[in-house]
Amino acid sequence: MAVLAAARLSNRSDWPPWAAMVAVGALVTMLAGAGTARLLADPAVHWGWVAAGALISAGGVWAGVPETGPAVVVGGVFAGLVTAAALTRASWAPSAGVGVAAALGWAALSGAVGRPWASVGGALCTGMAPWLAIRPLLPTLSWSRSAGLWLLGGHIVLVVLGARWIGVVPHAGWPRVAVVALAGLAVARATRPRA
Repeated sequence: MAVLAAARLSNRSDWPPWAAMVAVGALVTMLAGAGTARLLADPAVHWGWVAAGALISAGGVWAGVPETGPAVVVGGVFAGLVTAAALTRASWAPSAGVGVAAALGWAALSGAVGRPWASVGGALCTGMAPWLAIRPLLPTLSWSRSAGLWLLGGHIVLVVLGARWIGVVPHAGWPRVAVVALAGLAVARATRPRA
């Protein structure tokens, strides 16, 4: 709600026209919402790691799409939400993961108007989240206390690839998208938090 209100007040509530690349970006965004909610529902994962990933994702959208206004709005809202949660010692519920992904998806798709690969690259700035949504379909390995750091490292790599290797390249192509997807699936397969 905060993102939508901020977008309306800053005249940034535009949505892209529906097209095939926007549909791919919307699908990635929906998977990201499910993956982030799943991650926040896991008691072994601290919400701070997800919040750090959300801020990094907003920076990736800013770096990967031509119109940066929506990413600035989303990044500002995320910074406020992280600060408020930290000061009040609250935590993010799984439903916050859906909201974070929706806000990032809006920023990516709205900021990429007219640039089809920026739509996909911007949506891929959700990093690990889409691949965590389908993790239950993959065999997984367990990992230790460095879990949050490992996931955040993989997230950063995927955000950079989505923003700079796909989003800003006018003719990025599906092979690059496939490489990013396979990298995300590999990290998701290799990780499972321990309670």
